[in-house]
Amino acid sequence: MKQSIYRLIKGMPALGQKQRGITGLETAIVLIAFVVVSSVFAFAALSTGLFTTDKAKETIHAGLAQARGTMELKGSVIATASTTGNSGVISDITFQVTNAAAGEAIDLSIGNTIIKYSDANQVVNLDTSGEFTASGIGSDDGDSLLERGEVFEINIPSLNTTLSPTLGTDSTFTLEVIPPRGAVLFIQRTTPISLETKTSLD
Repeated sequence: MKQSIYRLIKGMPALGQKQRGITGLETAIVLIAFVVVSSVFAFAALSTGLFTTDKAKETIHAGLAQARGTMELKGSVIATASTTGNSGVISDITFQVTNAAAGEAIDLSIGNTIIKYSDANQVVNLDTSGEFTASGIGSDDGDSLLERGEVFEINIPSLNTTLSPTLGTDSTFTLEVIPPRGAVLFIQRTTPISLETKTSLD
């Protein structure tokens, strides 16, 4: 009997050692699980950061393209009157534009660029060859792209037949030149109380 108890007591440390081994294995498994989970979260964080960076880069490039594709008015806006005097009616408007800050080329061809006319009575989109023309003057290369160092003249003819009511004296109107890409050019002018055949609207 004593020998049996002695053997039982003697075998207890061995049992404790085996339990310690199992505990160590469980700890290693838990540690590996933590490492795997941390790796997954790190990959997700890095992927999100890279995606955000790419989107920010795209936004910056789009903003630069918008800023570079900007026109500016060069010179005066000239109104041609079909009838003159205090009850005169404007038939044509002509102005010149250039590329602002030596930016990217702007396509001013009919169908790509639209001119929107608006006054207190109406809003009219001008988008056909009979409603406006854009042609290079000076040192242009003959295409419809407004490029660095070029000046284009935009003419809006036959306003006395396109508009209803017509544009007369002492009237405020707005022209918006809307290119396919880049900023919109806003031109707002007020006609004088009496019209000459050619009137500069400053």
